[in-house]
Amino acid sequence: MWMSLGAAEVIMSIDVELTDLAYGGDAVGRYEGRVLFVPGGIPGERVRVDIVEERRGHARAELLEILRPGPERVEPAFPELTDSGCQWQHIAYPAQLTWKAHIVRQLLVRIGKQTDALVHPTIGMPANVPPWHYRNYAVFKVGSAGEIGFQFAESHVVQDLEECGLLHPALDQVYQLVRRKLIDYFGDELGQMLQSVTIRGAIGAVSNAATGIAPHDVKAVPTLLILNARPGSMIENPQQLAQELMTIAPGIVGVIIERVGGRFGRVFVGQEFLTDIVLGRRFRISADSFFQVNPIQTSTLVEQAMEALKPQRHEVVLDGYSGVGLFSTFLASQASRVIGVESQPSAVMDARAGCALNNQNNITALEGTLERVLNQLHYRHERIDVALVDPPRAGCHPKALQAIMTMAPRAICYVSCDPSTLARDIATFCAGGRYRLVSAQPVDMFPQTYHIECVALLVRVGNR
Repeated sequence: MWMSLGAAEVIMSIDVELTDLAYGGDAVGRYEGRVLFVPGGIPGERVRVDIVEERRGHARAELLEILRPGPERVEPAFPELTDSGCQWQHIAYPAQLTWKAHIVRQLLVRIGKQTDALVHPTIGMPANVPPWHYRNYAVFKVGSAGEIGFQFAESHVVQDLEECGLLHPALDQVYQLVRRKLIDYFGDELGQMLQSVTIRGAIGAVSNAATGIAPHDVKAVPTLLILNARPGSMIENPQQLAQELMTIAPGIVGVIIERVGGRFGRVFVGQEFLTDIVLGRRFRISADSFFQVNPIQTSTLVEQAMEALKPQRHEVVLDGYSGVGLFSTFLASQASRVIGVESQPSAVMDARAGCALNNQNNITALEGTLERVLNQLHYRHERIDVALVDPPRAGCHPKALQAIMTMAPRAICYVSCDPSTLARDIATFCAGGRYRLVSAQPVDMFPQTYHIECVALLVRVGNR
């Protein structure tokens, strides 16, 4: 309830029924015709909240008390991560999966204009694997006072974390050892010297990630450490620091220190890349290249994309935003030729190295923006029979969408990590009736969070 006393406004707590979950993680309720977004709530609950922010048509509220908890509510396993990324750990995991499919369908209907969208149930982590300790990659920020951990949501404040419940257990051990080493090495100057610490591991290289990652499995994993120095800092003898970090934990194969002041610029010891394995295929992954962060679900994602697209032996396949060649590698075994397009130079080099690792000679890895390369292919009268795109969170560039439609592939598999931009781009593909959405398959790459990976299939209508 809002009460105005002259220029001052007094906000009193209110009780609301929560009825939905929004993409972004908040529960949704209504009060006096206004939509309320409530972090930490679950649909079906009655809660007491304070309004903390008002905008036209909606408001944000802080959860004060749960008056009637929902049956899906559970005790968070890592409460320290709630405000730094794991927004949904208060929701039982099966319910997380149900709500993710619900959100995908809502967005496809509202933004994508697909009123009859077929959304399959979300594929979650294997039943025998706890939905924690799944990540092979994490970036830890360094605060001004030397804190090392994740940033709080919508804040630059760093939460000091002694351990990480999201990282694979072997990588969590590396994190804890590196964290202590950096604190000892820099002392009170840590916050002035470093900006972030990145840990990346090749989990598939030492185990069959598709069978699950047990929390007690602490076998050493090939690991890269990347330290970003704070701009303007002057780390004395960064080569010595890199050498010492190489020996701090088993499995570390390379240490890279970026933006070092003075005459160094960049220092590294050991390797600058990892070699990982997915479904029996090998991939080179450089420090700057993107790779999927959940090795268990990466295998699932690949299988779903291949099953959706089904390229034929005589067909030419486009792999747009191809990265290190994850999808190209599997598409190549089914198609005549794969054309991978990627703008990140290190990823293109990794993709080309992957062709040699897997003895494949029918993949062409091209560097450039998707829209520019497709226009060149069209100018040379080259054909694209089917297409797969896996763009970043912002979705496909509008010119890339138009270029794909100009090439007129018979089918498009759209792999997305943001269902809102997926829905926006599907609306573009389907406008005018040129393409139709067949189905969307959510895959839970990011348990405990609102983030959703999705594999959508579109097919060309008639001879349009």
